[in-house]
Amino acid sequence: MMNWIIKSFLVLLVISLATFLAVRTIDKDNGLINDLIVNESADEDDDQEEDEEERISIIDGFKALALDEEVAEASGLRVESLKSISIKPEFIAYAEVLDVQPLVSLKAEYEDLLADRKVLQNILYNHNKVIERAEALHKAKSLSTRDLEKSRFERDQKASELNAVNTRVNGFVFKVKSNWGNMLSNFLLDKDQQGEFDELASQQKTLVLLSLPKSESLNYQNQTVFVSALNKRESAQKASYLDQAKQVNNPLYGESYFYLLESQKVRTGMRLFAWIEDSGNISEGYFVPEQAVIWYANEPWLYVKHGEALFIRKPLGKAKKIDNGWLLVDKDLVGDDLVVTEGGQTLLSEEFKWAIPDENDD
Repeated sequence: MMNWIIKSFLVLLVISLATFLAVRTIDKDNGLINDLIVNESADEDDDQEEDEEERISIIDGFKALALDEEVAEASGLRVESLKSISIKPEFIAYAEVLDVQPLVSLKAEYEDLLADRKVLQNILYNHNKVIERAEALHKAKSLSTRDLEKSRFERDQKASELNAVNTRVNGFVFKVKSNWGNMLSNFLLDKDQQGEFDELASQQKTLVLLSLPKSESLNYQNQTVFVSALNKRESAQKASYLDQAKQVNNPLYGESYFYLLESQKVRTGMRLFAWIEDSGNISEGYFVPEQAVIWYANEPWLYVKHGEALFIRKPLGKAKKIDNGWLLVDKDLVGDDLVVTEGGQTLLSEEFKWAIPDENDD
């Protein structure tokens, strides 16, 4: 009986020892597997970081992105060489379509004054004829001195009325020229320019008041003005110089000028955009299309293709904004390289893709 008990105890001891050794072996294997997984993950992260480091490089102080040709084509990138252009610089001014009704009213007032003067001139002419006959009759003693003096008094009275009207006409002319300048005044006052006035009154031509920034001046003989109701330079029409305005309608502006515009698309009171050719030298450079420009950190940039697979992001710097694009004076910024005209935003996203943290990262 005792031997059986001892044998049973030894069997249980052997089984327990075997079980303990098996559990220790499994734990050790699991630890090795976890170490392998962690090491592989770290290796993958290192490989990704190395790939990103290989994709982003610095060339001449600018960031360059390496992109396979197949990926570039799949991204819809378009590259082309920039064209050299020569333009005359322009600056922006302000314009307003004026109401010509005040001029029409002044024209009517002036016509009334002229009519009054004409009537008095005719009356005075007749009175002078009467005086001539009265003096002849008085000399022949056929007319009394009293009647002669009465005729002279009536003539002098009409002459005084005519002088008063002439004074009113002169004052009217002075007022018109003081407010509207010589050219518009001539439209209104000169019969030979009735046709020009009629074009304004019938709105065949539009009267525009051009106001310059205080820092600018105008040489109308050498500077052309273009205006448009839309902020689109390509739709602007050339305006014709008329005269310098006598008054400034806004204290925030500088010099003001009258211009004529042949357009049926603008209406009284409309504010217009105005572009005035700068009197400076002609500027030369590359034309950068609007779609080639990307914005980063509130600055305009473009991508230049360098070699077969590198795209370098460069700042436009002192490039001047012009119609539908930019004028790049610094040609060395691009050189003979092609410029990305479509897909620049995609390149920018690829460039900073590495900077976006992975959702699985701790």
